Amino acid sequence: MRPLPSDLLRSFAAVAQTGSFTAASERVCLSQSTVSHQIRRLEDLVGQPLFERDTRHVRLSRHGEILHRYAQKILEMMDEAVTELCGPPLNGTVRLALPDDFASTRLTTALASFVQRNPNVELVVTTGMSGDLFRELDEGRHDIVFAKRLSGSQRGVVVRTEPLVWCAGPTSSYTGTESILPLAVHPEPSVTRTRIFEALKAAGRPYRIALVSSSVAVVGAAVTAGLGVSAFAGYVIPDGLVRLGHGLPALGALDYVIDRQASVSPAALALEMVLHDAAREL
Repeated sequence: MRPLPSDLLRSFAAVAQTGSFTAASERVCLSQSTVSHQIRRLEDLVGQPLFERDTRHVRLSRHGEILHRYAQKILEMMDEAVTELCGPPLNGTVRLALPDDFASTRLTTALASFVQRNPNVELVVTTGMSGDLFRELDEGRHDIVFAKRLSGSQRGVVVRTEPLVWCAGPTSSYTGTESILPLAVHPEPSVTRTRIFEALKAAGRPYRIALVSSSVAVVGAAVTAGLGVSAFAGYVIPDGLVRLGHGLPALGALDYVIDRQASVSPAALALEMVLHDAAREL
């Protein structure tokens, strides 16, 4: 039996009720392309077309009408169950901090779903370098941090482990065997930067720094343009980059962890559970 994820059902119900992918995307706080992707995934899961589309209208198909009746009941029962188990609706402000790479992935779908289910919660999201985010957590500036931790660190609870992979641009001539390796890296206190330098030093590989930026997009663009090579967690390798499989030392894996203040609000605890579940499904 194929499970029907609740986030797909919510987007499906929004399109069915509004008759528009644009209006539905606004209702569920997602981009139109994300909603379209979710509907395609749902259609793949049920093996049937759910909408009939033309240049002006989006209508439920016969199978879509059947699923819509069930989706409404499922979503209503889920919301009732959450209210019954968790008490009254959540409220207040939750300050969440994420590294730049995971903030730009499907994790945002889970966050949008959380906000939609809890309209009285203000979610404040900060992005930055993992080391900075943990320091700011210790200073009381965040409620929850979902970030990478350094080797040997015992911070937080591990929710996902990702291989760290060397990458080059799609038309780059770099092979990883260069006598002096050009690098595009983040500034300190980047966990990935530390791992890169440790691995190269242990292997006795000379390198030079071609570009430094705190932005994942900028580092990815630099690698794409052929300014140097870099490393990315396996799940968040920027589109178009190619993996370098030989000539470079292994980088191992990165632990993604959730850490938080010792005492947080019920809304923050609920968000922590959402992050745990979402991290396993990324």
